[in-house]
Parts: sequence; structure tokens; C-alpha cells
Amino acid sequence: MNEGLGRHRTLERQLRRLGLAPDTPPDLGGWARFLDRVSASYRASEDDRYTLERSIEISSDEMRALHDVLSRQARHDTLTGLPNRAALVELLRAALDESRLIGSDVAVLFIDLDGFKMVNDSLGHPVGDELLIRVAERIQATIRGRDVVARLGGDEFVVILRDVDGFATATATAERIVDQLGRPFRMGGNNTAISASIGIALANADALSVDDLLRRADMAMYEAKAGGRSQYTIFNDDVSDRLDGRLATINALRDVVEANQLVMHYQPIMRIADRTVTGVEALVRWQRPGHGLLAADSFIPIAEESHVITAIDAWAVKRACEEFTASKYRELTLSVNLSARDLQHSGIVDTVSNALQSTGLRPDQLVMELTETTLAADNATTAANLGRLRALGVRLAIDDFGTGYSSLSYLRQIPAQSLKIDRSFVSALDVDESSVAIVGAVVGMGHALGMQVIAEGVENAAQLERLAALECDQVQGYLVARPQPLRELTESWSAVPVAVRSTNWTSS
Repeated sequence: MNEGLGRHRTLERQLRRLGLAPDTPPDLGGWARFLDRVSASYRASEDDRYTLERSIEISSDEMRALHDVLSRQARHDTLTGLPNRAALVELLRAALDESRLIGSDVAVLFIDLDGFKMVNDSLGHPVGDELLIRVAERIQATIRGRDVVARLGGDEFVVILRDVDGFATATATAERIVDQLGRPFRMGGNNTAISASIGIALANADALSVDDLLRRADMAMYEAKAGGRSQYTIFNDDVSDRLDGRLATINALRDVVEANQLVMHYQPIMRIADRTVTGVEALVRWQRPGHGLLAADSFIPIAEESHVITAIDAWAVKRACEEFTASKYRELTLSVNLSARDLQHSGIVDTVSNALQSTGLRPDQLVMELTETTLAADNATTAANLGRLRALGVRLAIDDFGTGYSSLSYLRQIPAQSLKIDRSFVSALDVDESSVAIVGAVVGMGHALGMQVIAEGVENAAQLERLAALECDQVQGYLVARPQPLRELTESWSAVPVAVRSTNWTSS
């Protein structure tokens, strides 16, 4: 027994703590103390075991809760709480499987917000985030209980419509969404306006995959955006063909400068009071192989989206200054367009400065035309570049006024000398009294701010007479001359009726 106790280390330690020698049998009192200590040890061990088991149970519950939280985060957008891209794919796959079983259709609406970037840039990201939350709520309010809305990221949302019969349900839903998102949002004490472009794709008899259906809806959305925004477009073969053509244009534009395919045309700007030409606007044209000579509106919007516009505008500024100073019209003013992307890079100011220095053109003869949407962006780089352009002595004009973010606050903040009324208002001057009222208001506003007001797109004498009565300062359009190479402008100008033109081109 003593030998056994000596080999059992735990019992030896217990005996020594009680003052008992392992090799000497204890008396009755020693045995009692020993048994009490052993019993206490077992009770303590049982308590420890229970505590350990409870800890394991609690840890398991916490792990399961954490797993649930992480699973939800992995499948839901953290900002809006909507299903994210990963969840959307699973939900759409399930909807397609169900539709094949019951013989119903599934429609997908691909939604992209128009003007969201402008809100983000001008009001800040916190306001932009709040706007996305409000947008998600409005979209959810337009759909049925069995339908799903998800956020892909940025300002893109997707709606899955289950069990639909053709396009009727999808188009009705799209109309409700366009209407709801077109209504102002009250943000930070101000009304904020955005809109939505929506593409619709339907999976019925076609054996479409999830990726195919989303791609079709995405293509239709781009068609809606290109067609004027705040509307929806249904995917069809024509949409696919147009998008293929758009992609071909993007690829062709990448080498347009190096391939020497761009040319400059010029359109005169005439002062109404004395019918004297005061300047010309330089307009880029693309001599595209197999397509002929293309006007700017057929490729510049695509160039802006594909980031090719910076190289095109840099070329246009340099070439226009070179051709203009080498012509007999070099004492007039030269207007050149800049895009929003140009002003987000400091290199554009160096481009303008180098063109002035290399050609000898006086800075006050160069007018840089900027769209309202460019000027509305509250961007530090844009503001700094505008200031640097003005420091060069270059003049600024606000182009296409009335089509973007027309606001007195923008006009007061921008150091522009000219305001150009968009042709969409001018074209109806001779037939629509509301257009007369709008143009008259813009002229008065421009003059109140010390700006010269120029009307674009003047095509007949009646429009010219209306503009003269409204005290507009200058005009340009087909009535004066079509855009042409500089060497051909004299002939086109001499063809204008004597009642409209002056007898000679003179500088102001």
C-alpha cells in the first residue's frame, strides 16, 4: 500500500499538505482529514467541469451568433441593408430555377442613378450615403412582396421580379421607380434632384444564365442613359447591336489622335447690334475610316465616358490655336470646348498655357467653353484649375445653359464672362411663347451678372428678330454659317442674306 501511495503523486501531495508521511499509515484523525481534502478536491473539480461546460456552451452560442452576423454581412450591403451582389446571384438563380418549374417569367431591372456623382461631389459623401439609403427605401416601396431589390454597389441597384407575364409588370414597375426617384429628395435642408435610367431584361423561353440576364439588363440601362436618362429601355437585338457599335467606337477612339483622324471646323459668332462677326468657335470633327466625317455629338459623349476626351481636348486646344493664329481672322476671339474631365487634371492648364506661348495668341482672345455640369461640381481641383485659367488671362463661357444645373449660385461662383443659351430653347423661339419667356429670363439674368449672352442654334431670321427684341448680345448657328474649315468660312458668310450679315468680317 505504501509503495502504491508513493507512486501516486497526487495522493502524495495531498498527504504532505496534511502533514502525513506517505510511508507511515495515518491515524484515524489523519484519515479523516485526508478524506475531507479528497472530497473537497472532487467537489472543486466538479464545479470547474460545470464552469468549463457552460463556457463552452456560451462560446458556442456566441460563435453561432457571430457566424450569423458575418453571414448576413457577406450577403447584405452594409449601407442600405439590401442584398448585395453575392446574394443577388443566388436569389436570381433560385428565381430562374423556379420559373422553369412553374412556367412563369422572371424580369430584371438594372437601375443606375443619373446625377448621383454630382450630388456626392457637391454635397459630400455623408449626404450621398444618406441619399442612397433613401433611394433604396423608395425602390422597395414600388415593388411587390415577392420581388427583391439589391444593391450592386455605388449607385447601381437591381430588382428581381418573380412570376411576371411578359413585360407588362416590368414596365409598370420601371415607370413607378422612375417617377419616385424623379421626385426631389429633401437633404440637408435643400431639395436634391436625381433621376434613374433603367434597363429591363426578361427570361422566358430563352435558356438564360444569371450572367446573361444581368448583362442584358445592364446593356439596356446604358441605352436608356444614352437616350436621355430618366427613362427605361427594354433589351432587344437592336439594343445589342447599338452597344456593339458603341464598343467599336470606344476602341477606335483610343488611337484617334495618333492616327491623325481629327480635324477642326469653325463656326462664326455674330454680334446682333451691328451684324459683325466677333469670333469663332472651334469644333472638333472625326474623319473616321469607313464612316465619313462625324460631328462631335456622335462621339464626344462616348469619349468622355471612356476617358479618351482628355487627349482629344488637348489636341483640339493646340490645333485650334495654331490654325486660328495662322488665319486672317486672328484678331477675333477663339472659343474652344473643355470637358469636365479636363478640369479634374492640372495638366489642362499647362496645355492651354503652352498653346498660347507657342502660337502667340493673346490670352484674352481665347475663350474656354464649359458646361453647367462641369461648373456645378464642387471639386477642389476643378475650382483651382478655373482659377489658374483666369490667372492666365483666358476668358470663360458657360455653354449649353439651361440643360444642366441652372442655378444663380453656380453663376455667381464662376468667373465667367459669357453665357450661351442652349439651342433647344432657341429653336422654338418663333413658335413657342414659353421659350421666349425662358430666353428672356436667361438674357436678363446674364446681364444682371455682367455677362455677354450668346444664343446657339439660330437658323432663321424670325429667331434672330426675337433675340434682338430680347436684347440678346450675340448669336451663332446655321443662319450665320455652318461649321467649316477656316479657309471656307468667307464663302459661307457671303452667302448669308444681306439683311442678316454685315458686308465684311471685322473684329470687335
